[in-house]
Amino acid sequence: MKSLLILALFVVASGAASLENNDPISQESNVEYNGKYHYHYELKDGSKATQDGVLKSVNAKQNGEAVHGKYSFVGDDGQTYVVSYTADENGYRAVGDHLPTPPPTPESVLKALEYIRTHPYTVPEKKH
Repeated sequence: MKSLLILALFVVASGAASLENNDPISQESNVEYNGKYHYHYELKDGSKATQDGVLKSVNAKQNGEAVHGKYSFVGDDGQTYVVSYTADENGYRAVGDHLPTPPPTPESVLKALEYIRTHPYTVPEKKH
């Protein structure tokens, strides 16, 4: 029982220390009535995040949010990693020097996509 109590106190103390190290050293946020917003924060451990968002019309029947942001953190290896991203009706797209990139699209696929784009399928009319 005594070792369990000592372990619990150690966990609480280490958790408090890690929270103390991650207290914000700067933070700001702004939300407007039209759905536009901005936030930014920086933590003592070197982590930073910034994000801006706006409401936008995706099409005549649908509105959505368009978000642009960036965050960075210091990894266990001492390197600072930075990720920039966009999230909108086209999905979430992240960019960072440390992130893997897909291989280039094969030429045959590009040609097939171009053919499909220039020769759209049309439904034949029914004869009465």
